[in-house]
Amino acid sequence: MRQVAYPLTGHNFNPLKDIVVITGGSNGLGKELVRLLKMRNARVAILDVVPLEEATADSNVRFYECDVSDVNQLLACHDQILKDFGAPTILINNAGVNTAGTILETSFSAIENVIKINLLLSFYTTKIFLPEMLERKRGYIVTISSVLGYLSPTHFGAYGASKSGLMAFHESLTYEMGCPLLSTSGIKTLLVCPGQMDTEMFLNVRTPLNMLAPKLSLEAVAAKIIRALETGARGELRLPLYTKLVPLLRAAPCCVVGLFRFVSQMDNLAKQSVEAQRASPLNQIRGTEKLFPQVNIAVPITINPELAVPATPDIKTGAASSTAVGNPTASR
Repeated sequence: MRQVAYPLTGHNFNPLKDIVVITGGSNGLGKELVRLLKMRNARVAILDVVPLEEATADSNVRFYECDVSDVNQLLACHDQILKDFGAPTILINNAGVNTAGTILETSFSAIENVIKINLLLSFYTTKIFLPEMLERKRGYIVTISSVLGYLSPTHFGAYGASKSGLMAFHESLTYEMGCPLLSTSGIKTLLVCPGQMDTEMFLNVRTPLNMLAPKLSLEAVAAKIIRALETGARGELRLPLYTKLVPLLRAAPCCVVGLFRFVSQMDNLAKQSVEAQRASPLNQIRGTEKLFPQVNIAVPITINPELAVPATPDIKTGAASSTAVGNPTASR
């Protein structure tokens, strides 16, 4: 019966069968996801520029040094993962960066960096890893977006735009695989839209109406995602409760949206958060003011904030550089 139903239902996460690739897995939510996957003895490939210590102590968890904004490095990592693990069946597009400031204040390079890592990376990794999933009719693509994709505050325009783009990416990809109820591709897609998480990226950002919109712990969000994979969930995972209502504002009249923004004080809080972040001693210690002088604040999380704009080859034909990955086997 399962063999008959599988083409329609796709698959549930099985540590014995699945190989997981996660971008930005050395910090924040990605690191917590890796921890939970490791507890289940899953095989995990981490793509990041920051090494993860846990990867060196477990042969099932391997770190691949990779600037995920560089297609050539992604292609080289793909080839190495095939040699080390085999073809991945689960892709978690998690890597992300942020820059704070109004649209006029934010530099061109900072905007391009956010869009490239937060949005374009999901296109790159999907084009690279999806073909093998389709061949095996077994695949799961998880896209980590944000509630700010539905309702973007001032001073976070680039970040909000990138997360909105991920929602459109997820929707297009889902139906390119066929209607979820009728598709025989064996590929499942899941969009994750959490509220504000307790991460370094939003260290000084205050949430409006804190009782209704509390900060989420990384442990809680990661546990929900793993549970969704284990149960074979499709569609969209929103948390906490208020995020299930926020999409309704997209269809609301302008006056209603304006009233909500005024009552919640979300834009004023965003502005205050940016000012606090600029004045933070932690920011001065990290030297981020040198990266984005005066008006741009970039909190280094898992990706190099310096933007490189390499020539982007066609993924189907571009040759991967043999030296771009650094030392992909260092975590063994």
